[in-house]
Amino acid sequence: MALHELFTASGVTSLRGSGIDWQETAPTLDRRNAQIRIDRNIRAGRHALDGLEEFDAFFDMEFVVNGGSIENFRHFALLAEDYPDAKFLLNTRDKQDWLRDRALARDGLYLRLAKERTGMSDKGVLNMWADDFHRHHDMVRSYFAPQPGRLLEFDIDRTPIRDLKRFVAPDMHLMTRHWQRGDHPASVWDNWPLSLLTAWAQDRDPDTSPNKPRAA
Repeated sequence: MALHELFTASGVTSLRGSGIDWQETAPTLDRRNAQIRIDRNIRAGRHALDGLEEFDAFFDMEFVVNGGSIENFRHFALLAEDYPDAKFLLNTRDKQDWLRDRALARDGLYLRLAKERTGMSDKGVLNMWADDFHRHHDMVRSYFAPQPGRLLEFDIDRTPIRDLKRFVAPDMHLMTRHWQRGDHPASVWDNWPLSLLTAWAQDRDPDTSPNKPRAA
């Protein structure tokens, strides 16, 4: 089970990727792609999650579009500044396992698009992803090092689920019976994006800081 499903099964309003799971029922999405909205918010100088206040957790913050890709998870520093009380997950796993699953994801779509975009061979793309894997982890760890309590590095194959449960408490209560490890294709979605966890303040002044969450 992917982390998104765990949070959803626990009653947390969780958004993954484009938000396709919610586009029929979430009024704020209005059938629009959530990652495109976040990207446009950032480009326009708005808070990244403007218009998405009904969601409390964000996973898989990327989207492949028009031969390119939107990678909102890379904006972790901006997100951390916009939402100073939010918490983040650095979802990780064995690099070789992740590379294999990413190359096979969606019947090889990610790999084919990366080859078309870069002109690289299979090996070249995999080497690029491997370098980026280490670089992204190092950047996230370095950024959050002076901010204890804001980041949990969660190895989806090894970290005890109780660590995640403690990390998100008390604002989110994870029902850990829904968590299951093992060989699951969803693992690929539980690694690359940095996940953002927020619990929006219910008593905020509607005229000030409309997007400021309280601790998650």
